[in-house]
Amino acid sequence: MRKLYKTVDEQIVYLKENKKIMVKDEHKKIFEERNYASLINPYKEFFSYGRDENKNHIYTKEIDFEEI
Repeated sequence: MRKLYKTVDEQIVYLKENKKIMVKDEHKKIFEERNYASLINPYKEFFSYGRDENKNHIYTKEIDFEEI
């Protein structure tokens, strides 16, 4: 399955709605300079609560991007 390209703004909305990661406006530049996978994928095990029955990560509390 191929993933569709998301703009930086769409990535930030996705993080907030699906992974409960809050990204401040001043950190938007980081997403413009680096790709999403290098910013989020290596760290998701640290801020996810575990996995559900479909092996998807579970995110239960909000976390600030600065903490990642």
